Amino acid sequence: MLLNTVVKNLPEITDYSLPDERAWIEMYCNTVGDILAHPKFEEMKKYRHHKTITCHFHSVFVSFLTFKISTLLGCNAEEATRAAILHDFYLYDWHITKHDTLHAWYHPRMAVLNAEEYIGMLTDRQKNMIISHMWPMHLLPPKSKEGMILTLVDKYCTNMDMFKQSYKFLPIYFAVEREITDNADSYTDS
Repeated sequence: MLLNTVVKNLPEITDYSLPDERAWIEMYCNTVGDILAHPKFEEMKKYRHHKTITCHFHSVFVSFLTFKISTLLGCNAEEATRAAILHDFYLYDWHITKHDTLHAWYHPRMAVLNAEEYIGMLTDRQKNMIISHMWPMHLLPPKSKEGMILTLVDKYCTNMDMFKQSYKFLPIYFAVEREITDNADSYTDS
């Protein structure tokens, strides 16, 4: 049922034409604008993630699609989107900085720690969503529909990154950036 609904709505979900996305962008920014305007989140622009894609771009791409899908499916879109924007909030370039544990297993826990340190406490569902987003690469599956949405959207966006198709999302990304820049005070006061 979940997959059928997503497939049926795929043209709307992956519609990146700006005029059609204005309402989605506004609702999305109202949901995660405080995170997008946070200086530590802005720092993600300097960390390469997939090929030439930054962690910042990838996180906005993943969270925007998670927002649309969660909304269309009647899930908890706010909780899902806030977890999705923070799923790769590990704040280092994994191509340079190495750990004893492989990045794929290390970074979700680091993202949770950074999110709680810089953004605020996460719900148990959000923690599970972030920690399990690498499933099935590791064995911890998502415990919620929202977590499964994030996991699948992350795989989709990663493939878009790897096959150099993420450029299609650029108009939305730049519109989100403009919205946050133009209205920074309203997002940082909340």
